[in-house]
Amino acid sequence: MKRQGKNGARRARRPPRATKRAAARSPKTVAIVSLVEAISADCGARNGVVLGEGIARLLLDVYKQRRGTTPAWVTQLVTHYTGTARKS
Repeated sequence: MKRQGKNGARRARRPPRATKRAAARSPKTVAIVSLVEAISADCGARNGVVLGEGIARLLLDVYKQRRGTTPAWVTQLVTHYTGTARKS
């Protein structure tokens, strides 16, 4: 039998730590995500995701056509809505 101390209180278990760190997002990414959420608040969550994916894809395509380099905030936006960074 284990000794528990005077009052018999047990130590509370800690929740498991997250394995991934939350990526730091740029202010532009946060502003666009907030704007998309505000616009699509009455349309439903799925429609907001579709709208966000469309905006992210358009931005990615425009930057690819113009300069060939994609800003980090566009990549963060694509990652936010799709879950993975887009290579093309």
